[in-house]
Amino acid sequence: MSGQIQACPLCGESSAVRPKLVLIDEAWVDGTDVDGTVKDPRLKFYVDLRVDDIEPDNLRAYPLEQFVNGLYCDRCEKGFVSEEGLRQNRRRYR
Repeated sequence: MSGQIQACPLCGESSAVRPKLVLIDEAWVDGTDVDGTVKDPRLKFYVDLRVDDIEPDNLRAYPLEQFVNGLYCDRCEKGFVSEEGLRQNRRRYR
């Protein structure tokens, strides 16, 4: 990701946006959780962003792939990833 500052998707301003390392959710894998329970398929779309929604070139090597270069809006107190770093065919949430 180029690290260019872009407008916050919530407030639309760029004056309070800064680069930040953000933690996102792990990639979705169908099946069972570590405790043996079957995963609810609706949870696939529950989080804001998962590792498999990021362009592979923008991911760190395992086990650090959940830490991505993102942006943070100090006004909204919300982290996000620039559109250029997201996959075209990613899931859409909420």
